[in-house]
Amino acid sequence: MLKFLFVILITFFSQLIWAQNSNIEQLKSYETQLIKKLKEVRSFKDRSEQIKPNQEFEALLRKTLAFDEAFNYPFDSLGMMMSTIKSPDDAFRIFNWNLEYGEHEEQKYHCLIMKKDPKKDAFTIIELFDKSENAPYDIEYEANTEKKWYGALYYKIIPIEKFGGTIYTFLGWDGNNMMSNKKIIETMQFHKTDKVKFGHAIFKEEDGKTKRRVVFQYNKQSVMSLKHQSTKKTEMIIFDHLSPTSPNLEGMKDWYVPDLSFDAYVLENGKWVFTPDVDARTGKKFKTKYNEPKDDKP
Repeated sequence: MLKFLFVILITFFSQLIWAQNSNIEQLKSYETQLIKKLKEVRSFKDRSEQIKPNQEFEALLRKTLAFDEAFNYPFDSLGMMMSTIKSPDDAFRIFNWNLEYGEHEEQKYHCLIMKKDPKKDAFTIIELFDKSENAPYDIEYEANTEKKWYGALYYKIIPIEKFGGTIYTFLGWDGNNMMSNKKIIETMQFHKTDKVKFGHAIFKEEDGKTKRRVVFQYNKQSVMSLKHQSTKKTEMIIFDHLSPTSPNLEGMKDWYVPDLSFDAYVLENGKWVFTPDVDARTGKKFKTKYNEPKDDKP
């Protein structure tokens, strides 16, 4: 009897391993097809011409994500063309891509979230709908859902444990248009099984206001740094301070560039607290401004 059960177990695990290997081979094939299709979509610069091939790309991506193995499959090659990052707590993975269109080089963003459902031992796919073109002027104080997403291409996910669940902080990039780029600090929390909420009021500013997200806009020819830094004692987001290229361009964000100083948001009691003039190497606050010259003593 024991020998019979042993044979059954060996057969079961052999079939399981064979099925997993077969699925991995299928994922490799799908990855190749996805790369080809995304290149095709991006070959069009007219928005109307992008719609159909992008729908085909998304349908193929959904077919790929129907395999549970897709959650841990590396997608190394596809990841060079779009974001395929996973949350550090292993709760979800995003598949996030952008399309550039028009003579002004505007951007449209798409995202599918592959979310684990521990109760059902399965995955749920949540689609985000980019409504950036209809966003209010002051988007830093706007709360949104997956149906009204302020699109971006995310490259970092930072989980924050708060009473009532986990809030995820995203660092993202937005190509905006031919004049400027944007960097974005966004927040997201899952709501029910297949819903999400964006824009939590956890960014405490120097003027006492609290933002729901932070948006930096800067000149297209510049490079802005926005990075997460974590130590045993401190959790922070460090970024370039932006200034206009000349005083008369104050307020015209297309002409803002890094000025060699750095600011940060430091995590304190579940909120990101703005901290000006920090040392990008150590994360410590300067006693004087980083780029402020000191008077020489006689």
